[in-house]
Amino acid sequence: MNKLPFRQVSILPNSIAKEPTFTKPSVSVNLETRNWNPIPIPHRTIPEPKGQDLDFVNVVNSHLIHSDWAKLNSLANGLTAFRVKHILLKIQKDYVLSLEFFNWVGTHKPTSHTLETHSMILHILTKYRKFKSAESILRKILVPGSIDLPPKLFEAILYSSRLCDSSPRVFDSLFKTFAHSRI
Repeated sequence: MNKLPFRQVSILPNSIAKEPTFTKPSVSVNLETRNWNPIPIPHRTIPEPKGQDLDFVNVVNSHLIHSDWAKLNSLANGLTAFRVKHILLKIQKDYVLSLEFFNWVGTHKPTSHTLETHSMILHILTKYRKFKSAESILRKILVPGSIDLPPKLFEAILYSSRLCDSSPRVFDSLFKTFAHSRI
């Protein structure tokens, strides 16, 4: 015997609704045909490395992949912010290597770190949910009393988010760190 689901019985011939009223919301605007244009996220690109810059980035990348830190030490003087950015972009799929390289640059050529290189490592770490490491880096660069740094850092993170194929988690981490450091 085939059992049918429970049905409401009524004496009136048209009292059972053919289509439940809760399936389609009653909205005056037709949402299906509305043109949704999300707010565009501003972004910047950086020029591709050419010539000596390209060679340097490729050599450093090779040494990083093979964990040849001794050879990297001899290349430290040739680091620039431009080269560091491209190296980070090249190794961004490996967050451990990215963080090791970022820290290595900080000890061997700290002048090569800029807000852009900091924002790139923040994107990489938060993309892989390494929030403690990202917050640690944020705390190091957020100096109490520096009025213009938080907006500049936010802008650097915003403009590099598309370049680093980032997620909104980086902003969650940034705001949480701001809130806890009371800047």
